[in-house]
Amino acid sequence: MKKKLFTALAALFFVSAVFAQPEKNYGGGKPWINSLIKENVMKAQKPSPKEDFQLYVNYDWLKNTDIPEGKRDYSSFAEVEDAIQKNILEVLTNQNIPGIDAENVRSLYKAILDWDARNALGLKPVEDIISQITGITTIDQLSDFITDPDKTFLVNQFFSIYNLPKYDDSSSYIASLGYDSFILDDAAEYKKRTEIGDRYYQAYLYRTKALFARLGYSETQAEKMLDDTLKLEAILAKKSYTNAEGNSPYFIKKINNIYSPEKTFALCKNYPLKRLIENMGYGNAKEFMVISPKNIAEVDKIYKKENLEQIKTILIVKTVNNYANLLDRKAYEICLDAENIINGSSGRLPDQKMAVEAVQSMLNTPLNRAYLARYDLSKLKENITAICENLISIYRNMLEEEDWLSEATRAKALEKLDNMKIHAIYPEKWVDYSGLKLKGLSFFDCMKAIDAYNRDLIRSHTNGKVDKELWGAEELLIANAFYMPSENSINIIPGLLDKPFYYEGMSQEALLGGIGTVIGHEISHAFDTQGAQFDKDGNMSNWWTKADYAAFQKRAAKLIAYYDSITIWEGLQAQGALVQTEAIADMAGVKAILKHAESLPNFNYKEFFEAFARVWCRVMTPEADYWYTFNDPHPKACLRTNVTVQQFEEFYKTYDVKPGDNMYLAPENRILVW
Repeated sequence: MKKKLFTALAALFFVSAVFAQPEKNYGGGKPWINSLIKENVMKAQKPSPKEDFQLYVNYDWLKNTDIPEGKRDYSSFAEVEDAIQKNILEVLTNQNIPGIDAENVRSLYKAILDWDARNALGLKPVEDIISQITGITTIDQLSDFITDPDKTFLVNQFFSIYNLPKYDDSSSYIASLGYDSFILDDAAEYKKRTEIGDRYYQAYLYRTKALFARLGYSETQAEKMLDDTLKLEAILAKKSYTNAEGNSPYFIKKINNIYSPEKTFALCKNYPLKRLIENMGYGNAKEFMVISPKNIAEVDKIYKKENLEQIKTILIVKTVNNYANLLDRKAYEICLDAENIINGSSGRLPDQKMAVEAVQSMLNTPLNRAYLARYDLSKLKENITAICENLISIYRNMLEEEDWLSEATRAKALEKLDNMKIHAIYPEKWVDYSGLKLKGLSFFDCMKAIDAYNRDLIRSHTNGKVDKELWGAEELLIANAFYMPSENSINIIPGLLDKPFYYEGMSQEALLGGIGTVIGHEISHAFDTQGAQFDKDGNMSNWWTKADYAAFQKRAAKLIAYYDSITIWEGLQAQGALVQTEAIADMAGVKAILKHAESLPNFNYKEFFEAFARVWCRVMTPEADYWYTFNDPHPKACLRTNVTVQQFEEFYKTYDVKPGDNMYLAPENRILVW
């Protein structure tokens, strides 16, 4: 107990020493305070709905809700997640659920929590890898090592290879050639370090020093190794995409670089790219999508014998950090301390909850199948499918009345809507995990087995056709819903279906304000600035007239400019270009439902708007909020409520909002894209 306390206090001291600076003013948000930050809520009085609708509806929840230990935020989504995780825990501990899927998830859960076994194994797995890397003395030996799939579990190889549906032909797979992530989270941080980059650096400095001390390195050696790694990453970052580029709705056009095998192999004269591709099992691929040819060329420039020691250093530093969470208790807790530095969070998740979330992350499909063996969701599937079908027909009415669309583009939009697939609750066909066997394995060996199985599954798709009966994403038990452009599908999954989104006995208005607006939002993604680039079959294709697309872009630009004008806190603005796709979907989804409400007798608009606002309850650490401002394509929770409702006359009439009120936005300044 004393050792754990010492580790936590050491990390706290480390953070305090590094970030000793004047406190920021998290107030000063305009036109509304940032109610994600609890400090702001505690200083505020409950406003009227005319002043700040989000805070008016959710004031008591925001004031009385704390961020749990080990988390950087908490929300209405997290409340739903907590509820379903109780069911998941029952599945993971129930020995009576038959089948290999249930056996595998039970085995993984047990292995994660077997701290005696994990502590006994200690650091041996990573020590073995370090020994192999340090023993390399020539560039040829490095090439032999880095291209050997049996030796490189969680080892940085500079590149990753995997199959995914082609953007311009979603019925076919293509081998995609990507590159490794950066320690500082964003290539832009290597050009101009921000507060985010500083936090990542200090977290990894703490983490690297603490882990490497256990491996026999001095603090000075560990710090130099991390700094040398960042110097090499800085060179690669110049030829890599930034997070801002990656979050652009038009990023897909940048990365859709289709190369023949010969052209792909020719990118490298020094780095053994051809051998890597062949040894990873993709030697028969007929073509490649090369995410960043410039990054590959830069790696090739570096990959020379004079840089051998620096390359070995980056392999060691990143491999140790990649392995750490899979090792013993001390290594795991060092990782948690580092995460707290990044997120401004504190404490630890209970082990049980950590293990549940780990199984969710690592064995999606087997967990889903075990869950469905325990809980019958067939009636829920029937109900949600019917709601989705109804909302698609409602959305059709909205598209038919859009006065800025030409008939040619409208026909294509309606065709896309009519061909939208409804993925409700669970698929009828699953990816097969029956060949995976985890019983009796240690946690580390479980992870190796899962990684190998997934690699084999993905590799088996090389040059193949996409099975359209499978869902592109089988994440069913997370609190989320999503649209898949490559499938033209909305995915409404059981992980989200509890209060306040969906529950037995809810009123029509609560249903439409809850899961109704979520479904409307996902439908709308088919027509946001990213989804609009894909056709009815999920292929990247231009189905717009030139004039309509120009009008669409003009409307989106107005939305972006309005979001840019919003102050999150003093000195920090919202990022309109980043959040445009999600903001478009928020508003279009609500608009479709309000159009439907016109036909419903005695519709209670007050109940509807307040149900919608309750969906966006959320509190967050300032550090996490700052990161989300520049990296999350979703608007802030407070803005998802306030900016959205500002667009609709029904809101103004319901709450008697007039010019001069803080929630008022003049009709000519409103930003509906649809």
